[in-house]
Amino acid sequence: MQSYAITTFSLGPGARGNMSFRLAARPGERRPSLPGCWQRRHGAALLQRRRVSAETQQHEADDRLNRNPCDFYASVWGDFFLHHCSGSAASSQEQRTWMEGRVDDLKKEVAKLIAISATCSLLERLNLIYQLERLCLDYLFETEIDVALTEIHNANINGYDLHTVALWFYLLRKHGYKVSPDVFEKFLDKDGTFQAKTPRELLSLYNAAHFGTNGEIILDKAIHFTKRSLESKLPYLVGSLTHEIQCALEIPLPRRVAIYEAQVYISTYEEDATMNKMVLELAKLNFNLMQLQYQQELETATRWWTDLQIHSRLPFARDRLVECYLWMLGVYYEPTCSRGRIILTFVINIATILDDIYDSFGTLEECELFTQWIESWDPNAPHDLPECMQYAARKLMESYQIIDNELPPKEKYRMTYLRNFVSDIYHLYVMYFPSLKILLENNINTFDDICLLTQ
Repeated sequence: MQSYAITTFSLGPGARGNMSFRLAARPGERRPSLPGCWQRRHGAALLQRRRVSAETQQHEADDRLNRNPCDFYASVWGDFFLHHCSGSAASSQEQRTWMEGRVDDLKKEVAKLIAISATCSLLERLNLIYQLERLCLDYLFETEIDVALTEIHNANINGYDLHTVALWFYLLRKHGYKVSPDVFEKFLDKDGTFQAKTPRELLSLYNAAHFGTNGEIILDKAIHFTKRSLESKLPYLVGSLTHEIQCALEIPLPRRVAIYEAQVYISTYEEDATMNKMVLELAKLNFNLMQLQYQQELETATRWWTDLQIHSRLPFARDRLVECYLWMLGVYYEPTCSRGRIILTFVINIATILDDIYDSFGTLEECELFTQWIESWDPNAPHDLPECMQYAARKLMESYQIIDNELPPKEKYRMTYLRNFVSDIYHLYVMYFPSLKILLENNINTFDDICLLTQ
């Protein structure tokens, strides 16, 4: 078997500007109506600050292009995804074609493996499905896994150990099957302690119990018991199970993002006694192919972002592009969801860009005008806005037109929801805009200061 390197990219830490304002009331307190109270007390001063000459306004508008009021740091990525290439284009494409062909062959073999597992023990069958899901291969075998889970749901689990029952419960609850938590009652002692003999049983029960719903007391007890037991055993454990337990105690498995766990689990699975070589090879090849696609998607998004930043000349936080893309990748990682990832990355980035305009670059009058334009959805940006904001407005309209062009006729109704989403967000921005501006001008950044000013 050939070995395949897995290339990964990690987002490096950066020092962001840190300025926050507590606008929400504490429990039991009523949030004061800040703009009205403040303007009644200091209306004259506020009006005087707004009476500036046209020359000063123009100077400030021009100066905004040279300022970085939010202290946005330089992108740790730069133009990496614009120029990234794994070897020469020809050899890269040739290798990718071979990988895709090999994946197709392995998919057929693993599909047979899932079918044959019906003759294996319940634990072996459960382990195979669990491993495919941890390796992010389950989307390749949705039909086969659905058939297997239907049969597993009807299986008699009497006489099985805690690890098997917990894994059975975990997989069925994860896929929406109604299974009762009473299956764990037989593992309780008279004093209410679970009869878990090994760390593996404790970990399986701990993860399964996090699929509990409100009022399932036995699962609440399981979480409390297994967490305490795992924490006490952790210092004395060695091997890959130690890392699994550490990760689970930090974030339980049902709450983790599968695609970000897959690479780590590939290494864990490689050392597993139940490892299947075909499954391992498929996992590595498929992971590399998905990464190549993710890099292409990021190239598309980066070109859009670079064009916006160059022409608007406003210093937006560029790392948000990658952050928003990783967010969407966590929502759905499957290759067939490529269009959705790119569209939502655009939408979320547009929201953050215009948020910066409202918070940092626009005056109150400009932001009110900008909001009116968004609500009207006029293709022509208002001429009263500074050039940088006009470009952002045109880019917003252009981006939504690109999204509309990507949708087939039967899906174009979704654009109405996207427009309403943007309109609602910026209507709220301009509602709270006066409050934020006043707070900034007076260096007020705590709830107590706000309460003193509004009494």
